[in-house]
Amino acid sequence: MEKISPGQIHLADQRGFTKTATLRRYSSFNYDNYFNEHRKPFGRLEVWNDEMLAGGSSIDVAVENSGWFVLMPVTGEVLLKRANGDIRLIDVGEVFAGYTIAGERLELTNLYKSDWINYIYLQLKDDEVINLPHDAVFKFDITNRQNELIDLVPTSGMHPFRLHAGVFGGRADALYQLQNNRSLFYAFVLAGAFELQGRLMHERDGLALWQLEEADMEALSNNAVIVILEVLK
Repeated sequence: MEKISPGQIHLADQRGFTKTATLRRYSSFNYDNYFNEHRKPFGRLEVWNDEMLAGGSSIDVAVENSGWFVLMPVTGEVLLKRANGDIRLIDVGEVFAGYTIAGERLELTNLYKSDWINYIYLQLKDDEVINLPHDAVFKFDITNRQNELIDLVPTSGMHPFRLHAGVFGGRADALYQLQNNRSLFYAFVLAGAFELQGRLMHERDGLALWQLEEADMEALSNNAVIVILEVLK
């Protein structure tokens, strides 16, 4: 019998939801005005937001704790402006990974005039970095490498996390090997459905797992897309 690792599932329809005229934000963890006793940070992982931004609109993101942030467009392009004057345009097929200090404000802008965009934004607390690393945009292609998990952020030892994604056909499977059994594992389904470590996951569900050495997953629909985050100890 397969050993079921301890974990917590974050169902898509039970996330925190913020709605304005220009923003739709779903929060898997406590964020801004959303608080749930069962949605506290998962180790370093404090924020996992699934956001939609209206055409021609901008939002400010307040950073409470020093650490890493990752921005991954799902549809459209995101313009990122930082307090230090750095400006980056991040497109689908790219992921931005950077370090930010407590109190900084980030500005995200949708340059399209009328179309909404969708992106994933996450933050991981890390106040032990002495020499601030350079921000970077990493390109990836999951459409031409189906049925495997692709590295989104190269493993260099600089980041306290590993990030992967993959698109799978129905009944295709994969095995993710964690660096060690002290790492924390978080999965998020962007499209379709998966069975992951004995749990059924549908679109925009998240799953936090711990005390495991590997995680096996099987796509239950065609063109199913999953994002995997390993938070290193």
